[in-house]
Amino acid sequence: MTAPRRSDASWLRPSGTGHPAIIAHAAGNGIEAARNAIADGADCVEVDLWYRNSIFEARHERRAGPIPLLYERWYLRRAPATPFTLADLVQQLDGDAAIFLDFKTSQHRSVGEVAAILQEAPAGTRIAASSQWWGILRHLHDRLPEVPLLYSVDVLAKLDLFRSVARHDTRPAGVSCRESLLTPAIIGELQDRGLRVTAWTVDDLSRAEKLASWGVDAITTHRVREMRALFTGSP
Repeated sequence: MTAPRRSDASWLRPSGTGHPAIIAHAAGNGIEAARNAIADGADCVEVDLWYRNSIFEARHERRAGPIPLLYERWYLRRAPATPFTLADLVQQLDGDAAIFLDFKTSQHRSVGEVAAILQEAPAGTRIAASSQWWGILRHLHDRLPEVPLLYSVDVLAKLDLFRSVARHDTRPAGVSCRESLLTPAIIGELQDRGLRVTAWTVDDLSRAEKLASWGVDAITTHRVREMRALFTGSP
């Protein structure tokens, strides 16, 4: 049996720029935030995807079960009556920037829903997908093999696992890694194997500069405008 091929993720690093792509953290969870991030110079907007009632809701917060409340560690807010969805983002953004999907679900049956949405995306829409749940990414690859997969890694043990898994799992185009785990040696090793390396979440400009000097392909950040200025020298 032929192994699945890695999808092309070359667009994750802007060609000829010499600096990493800038991914706007959570900016895809609302159209206004997405457009602001694009105006500030984001190459890509990240959207957090929660699967509920057969709909992909775009939000960073968790939901308090059946209660219409969303929460983070430091705040609580009422859930909107009509949630902002992945379908809303794809259609309203209309290809103006790449979309970086961060799956917050492990429900494999949700893959059919997201595949249907992406197949209706405007021409030229660029999509990449990431998740801590690697299994759902493999299912997505079966449906949409052209979408680059970035296996998400948050601890060293998982990074070591990825380095091992990626030797025989040809689906991932790269890794989306907690920035503190990355070193020049790790980045070099993965890139020598044809894998892309994305660092998250980087808001310290000196750290971003160091990661860029090590050759990371993309950086996820809240500080899009400052990061753009750092890499291009223009405000």
